[in-house]
This record gives sequence, C-alpha cells and structure tokens, in this order.
Amino acid sequence: MSADQSTIAAAEKAIRAAWEDGCPVAGHPEELAPLAVRRWRSAERRIKGETDRESRIRDLAKGLMQIYEDDPGHVGPLKEDYRYLAQRIAEAIE
Repeated sequence: MSADQSTIAAAEKAIRAAWEDGCPVAGHPEELAPLAVRRWRSAERRIKGETDRESRIRDLAKGLMQIYEDDPGHVGPLKEDYRYLAQRIAEAIE
C-alpha cells in the first residue's frame, strides 16, 4: 500500500468512526476521504499567512461544507459537525 493509499485509508477510518459517534455529516467515506486528503495537503495555497493546525482544520471544514451543502453560508448548527469531522480527519492523517 502506498503512502497516499494508507493516508486515504486512515481518513476513511476516521470518517467511519465519526459516523459511529453520531456525526451526521460523516457519510460516504470512500468518496469523501480522497477529497479531504487533497484539501488538507493543499491548504497552504488557500490560507493567507501562517498555516497552523487550527487554520488547516477550519479550511478542511469549509471544504467539506462546500462539497455537501448547496449553500454553505446557511449550514447553521451543522457547521460544528463539519468542524468535528475535519478535526477527526486531521488527527488521522497528520
């Protein structure tokens, strides 16, 4: 298994675990994991200034919302669920 494949597998596992913990936005791990890994790795291009862990988690949560929400500006309480999912993915792939 290549490094990319193992990173994606770790992200899939984190997404499944978040789903099992009750996170309502943690579905479709096979589809979501490669997108999340790519977003995490390319954060420096989008984030202005210093790219610390917290800013990368916020960026990943924003990307997850853009993938699944028709209007990410109106996500409401699900925003915290996306942040939780982003944090779980970050922990798994760092």
